[in-house]
Amino acid sequence: MKELGDLLDQDRSPLGDARPPTVLEPGIQHHLTHFSLITHGFGSPAIIAAITAIQNYLSEMIKYIDKNCPTAAGAEASDAGGSGKQNDKDDITRN
Repeated sequence: MKELGDLLDQDRSPLGDARPPTVLEPGIQHHLTHFSLITHGFGSPAIIAAITAIQNYLSEMIKYIDKNCPTAAGAEASDAGGSGKQNDKDDITRN
């Protein structure tokens, strides 16, 4: 999603009288300009806004999960750190 957002940020489709210099390859810019024309200039900014909203939502979800839920990595580290449960299972299996 970030790569798509970065690509759309580089879109230099003409809007009104403004004709910014192109940054992207002509083949890519041609398609983005066509998309901009059929969406009356709202296409790329709308998609960028949606991608930003999704990224913000996911970032907040990750923060919430990190804060409120025990991590799987922490649980694995405590088991490997000598909690004894895995070692007991290994001893039973060997006998």
